[in-house]
Amino acid sequence: MSKNEFEEYVEAHYVDIYRFALSLCRQVDKACDLTQQTFVLLYTNKNRIKDASRIKNWLFTTLYRLFLRSKKREERYQYMEIEEMENFLVVEHKGEIAVDSEFVKDCLMKIDEPYRIALWLYYMDELSYLDIAAILNVPLGTVMSRIFRGKKLLRDLILEKKKRKVQNSKKVSV
Repeated sequence: MSKNEFEEYVEAHYVDIYRFALSLCRQVDKACDLTQQTFVLLYTNKNRIKDASRIKNWLFTTLYRLFLRSKKREERYQYMEIEEMENFLVVEHKGEIAVDSEFVKDCLMKIDEPYRIALWLYYMDELSYLDIAAILNVPLGTVMSRIFRGKKLLRDLILEKKKRKVQNSKKVSV
């Protein structure tokens, strides 16, 4: 597919793809982003597409998959303003403890490097286990193990620090 052919496909299908994106997400900004991502993928995969008559179907399918992926990400990672993060609650199996983002960051920085990096890539950079395995050049099972153990280490450290904080505040107030 040449550059001119790509431009023709954009002109021919942009409006339909945008309308479909808008009908899915019902937000102009997100529809624009999804449409742009779809055409970026078309351009990056232009050499793989053999049958030009199927491009419209490919565009709609790709857009829909991008939409589902974004919905999944939204469900998994709740959007919060920075001000809301200060009041963020971590629910522990024995009750609730209030944890601010700096406190969690401090605890995360005290965890051993292999676990800290795996947790950071998974939760902060939203990478899959396979992507993390490729980046770290370790087996998939190692990544899964590091994330599992890292979460346990982080949870234990947060609970321990909170417990110490509560004990120290009781000593001062007596």
